[in-house]
Amino acid sequence: MQRFHTRRVITSVLTGCATATLMVLLPRAVGTTWAAVGEVLRAVSMPGLAALTVLWIAGLWSHTFVLAASLPGLTKRRGLTLSLTGSAVANVLPLGGAAGTGLNYAMTRRWGFSPAAFGGFLAVTTLTNVVAKLGVVAVALMLAPTMHSATALPIGRTGLALIPVLAALAAVAWFLARPSAAATTGRRLDRLLGFFRRRPMLALSLPELRISVLRVFRRGWRRMTLGMVAYLILQLGLLWMCFQLLGTALSLPILITGLAVERLLTLIPLTPGGAGVVEVGTSAALVALGGDPAAITAGLLLFRGFTYLLEIPVGGATLAIWCLRNRPRTRQAAGTTV
Repeated sequence: MQRFHTRRVITSVLTGCATATLMVLLPRAVGTTWAAVGEVLRAVSMPGLAALTVLWIAGLWSHTFVLAASLPGLTKRRGLTLSLTGSAVANVLPLGGAAGTGLNYAMTRRWGFSPAAFGGFLAVTTLTNVVAKLGVVAVALMLAPTMHSATALPIGRTGLALIPVLAALAAVAWFLARPSAAATTGRRLDRLLGFFRRRPMLALSLPELRISVLRVFRRGWRRMTLGMVAYLILQLGLLWMCFQLLGTALSLPILITGLAVERLLTLIPLTPGGAGVVEVGTSAALVALGGDPAAITAGLLLFRGFTYLLEIPVGGATLAIWCLRNRPRTRQAAGTTV
């Protein structure tokens, strides 16, 4: 136990240092300075921040349709609670996705959902989010040749880059469409992991998981699709407005490319919420496509201020309220009620 605690502390320190280093070096990595970035950010007005807040809230609310459809019986208000609290934990702790999942599990159990129902919910939402991110990447790659900077991204090269993305999406479709796919995948993974554990588990659990996922998809795929599409459109609108408020106009293909890079980098859990990695990687990609370094960095920091930073205090406050409302009741005095 002591060894685990020490390892956790070391991991936290290292990821914190990595995040701080990446953020400090962010302007230099794209060819600008913090002074220039700060000068651009001064153009943001209070009405502009209010408009961004409305867009951000609308995006979060649209995503609750996906969550509610993934766990029958879950209300959108509770779905929003799961989203905010899970994101707050994931954005603060190293490898915080697991901690956020544990917190969401405790919440759903408190609300009366079974472990099996939460397992299906987790599988469906994870799969939906990954497919949505890969879908944005696919759209960005298909639009790349239409950009003014297409000389850097010729159609042949983007076609090659599109192959692994489409292959990943096809693999998901194959897994869901063929009953034997889950069993085959499970057996191969069990064989691969046989050095670490003796009992084969995935050959049995993956087919059951596939059935659970398909059951949820058949019942709620329309709401999931509409909710996810609306969420991505609102995220794109938030990114567009961040740059518009700073006086920087980016074309639709470049905006989609920026969103695709940002979504893809959030899949890499090197730092909490991808902090530092996402900012450096996405800024570098947009600057490479012809954007002004200071304006691109400022716009992306403003965007991440809503999609990453603001989720921490709002999610933390939501978690505090939930804990107060669901704290264990102590033994009360005779005749006293709460």
